[in-house]
Amino acid sequence: MIAVVGAWARGFVRDLPGVALTLLLPPLVFLMFSAIFGAGARGEIDSAVALHDGVGSASARAAVERALEGRVRIMDEAGAARASVIDGRADAGVLIRPGPGGRPVLEVIAAADRTVAATALQARLEPVAATLAGVATPPRPAVVRTEVGPEGDVQSAYYAGAVGVMFVFFAAMHGAMQGLDERRSGLQARMALAGGGLAPILAGRAIWLTTVGMMQSATVFAAAWTRLPPLDAWQIGAVALTAALVGLAAAGLGLGLIGLCRSRDQAQPLTTFVVLLLAALGGSMAPRFLMPEAFRQLGWITPHAWAIEAYGAIIWRGALSPTVIAAWAVLAGVGIVGLAAAWVLEKRRAAR
Repeated sequence: MIAVVGAWARGFVRDLPGVALTLLLPPLVFLMFSAIFGAGARGEIDSAVALHDGVGSASARAAVERALEGRVRIMDEAGAARASVIDGRADAGVLIRPGPGGRPVLEVIAAADRTVAATALQARLEPVAATLAGVATPPRPAVVRTEVGPEGDVQSAYYAGAVGVMFVFFAAMHGAMQGLDERRSGLQARMALAGGGLAPILAGRAIWLTTVGMMQSATVFAAAWTRLPPLDAWQIGAVALTAALVGLAAAGLGLGLIGLCRSRDQAQPLTTFVVLLLAALGGSMAPRFLMPEAFRQLGWITPHAWAIEAYGAIIWRGALSPTVIAAWAVLAGVGIVGLAAAWVLEKRRAAR
């Protein structure tokens, strides 16, 4: 028994990359997650707000901006503020409009998919609205709230895409590890000699992992189907294309990461860390508007954020917007670059 423990310990210590991944990644994940989700859990939501001053009161607008502490975009028209909330460019909106006696009244514009942000915003503006109304404690909520955009079970629509993306990447990372076994056993080298090189092998793996990812997405959306809004034929086609590109991105990234690793001991903690980090930053675990602004912007480097935005625009808002086209380009780019990186890494390793 002692000999077995000693042998395993020596093998563990000799694999320095494995030691680093095993012992350093857990505290790093803790620090990252506490920074990403800590503010939202405390109710400190850093919302992007579209503000329209329909009264022309500089003092009222200054009071609102002070209460919101910065992240305010001034809109020339009330319709532009509502449109920003509907299409997701702003988490909520604020209209300063004339009220009884000529005093300014505050109106919060909320969308169904970001009601938490609107509620927090409404609470922060209550003291400002009371001051504008000329009373210390209003007898009722001083801030008016208006819902805009589609109605329905937006949470199901959001998490169908978010959860689907996360598990597609988990499955792709796990499936790509089979390449390590084929490389170690010599099967990959024999297939490369018989099949005309590494490119057909990697392409075949990517096609299979993409197919598995599409099947996973299909099962998630099938489970959520009754809770989704009615979809037109073009929306179903756009969702299918997005799912295919998500599968391609996951396959390319998985094969690229596996190309960096020499063993499963290295690959398992590395791929788990990458998948968890991408899921957290990209909004698969919690909506990105609950995160601090720095992490919200950082989330755009993840394919998850682009995929979730594309699903939301297609399913919830029913719009084939420039964001959807950009998301398709990003997902395809991640898949192609990852596959190319895997080919270069495997080719270099085979040449040694």
